[in-house]
Amino acid sequence: MANKPVTIKDIAEKLNISVSTVSRALKNNPEISLQTREAVQKLAKELKYQPNPLAVALKTQKSNTIGVVVPQIVSSFYASVVKGIEQVADEFGYQVFVSSSNEKMEKEEKNVNGFLNMRMDGIILSLSRATSTYDHIHKIQDMGVPMVLFDRTSKELEVSKVVADDAAAAHAAVTHLIEGGAKRIAFLTGPEYMLFGRNRMRGYKKALKEKGMEIDETLISRCDFTVEDAKNASLELLKRSNRPDAFFAINDELAIGAMTAAKELGLKIPEEVAVVGFSNSRRSRYMEPSMSTMDQNPKQVGREAAKLLFDQMEDKPGAKDVKEVVVHADLLVRTSSER
Repeated sequence: MANKPVTIKDIAEKLNISVSTVSRALKNNPEISLQTREAVQKLAKELKYQPNPLAVALKTQKSNTIGVVVPQIVSSFYASVVKGIEQVADEFGYQVFVSSSNEKMEKEEKNVNGFLNMRMDGIILSLSRATSTYDHIHKIQDMGVPMVLFDRTSKELEVSKVVADDAAAAHAAVTHLIEGGAKRIAFLTGPEYMLFGRNRMRGYKKALKEKGMEIDETLISRCDFTVEDAKNASLELLKRSNRPDAFFAINDELAIGAMTAAKELGLKIPEEVAVVGFSNSRRSRYMEPSMSTMDQNPKQVGREAAKLLFDQMEDKPGAKDVKEVVVHADLLVRTSSER
């Protein structure tokens, strides 16, 4: 049977002093004599005493922790966002706990409830692709817990958020393809209800209109967020007699699917089919040929989200106002579109 964790009461009994004296001595309170402080701290170290974070949170109403919920834990984009969050959290002496929804709303709700039960001081969250109702988000708000959304958000939620300028980024990507000679640009996107997808659609269409090109709705394909689904959708498009000569994809996974389909059909990239993705994943750099993509500057996204959260947690003036921070995305031109 595992040993019971050592408590402040155990230390107090061994030294024959009060629990409150031990508590203050552990915090190095100068009201406690140096001799007592040293004795308490020495014994605490010998007994391997660890504060109970939940008990501390219950007593102080502060846990010095924040929770982050991401759609995919293995995504290089979300991993970089978390690094940015941690950089800011470290400055404030906070720990960051990360969980993944695995693109499932039920798991997202479970993660949020878990963080609330752990009395996290704040929550940063990116919605899963399956999230269509927001009771769990409203629950965070109703409990008065500071919260920030990033990347995948919703206009239905009155919450501070950090996003990429999706429309402008898509416009830049599609303009680059047109200026490289593309005449028929397919767009691989996701479910219609996702806000970032709608914004990137807007940028795609705007670029075509500005260049005097027809918007062909048959070149727009909605996919699940998997390489396999994007590959199948791309194969269907590329087997047409009037096939596309370029693809813009809502993320790098879908762009990889397009490149895989083109290779399977023996089409040369970028000479016959040019491709641009979105998010600058690790895979995009090491594809053959290397894949052009939009870099969303995820570390900056993470830092900005954390700054908004800590402003709320420290109750700075105006921090409770709903704010939207837009982080610029950069076009990285690589072999897949460099005609």
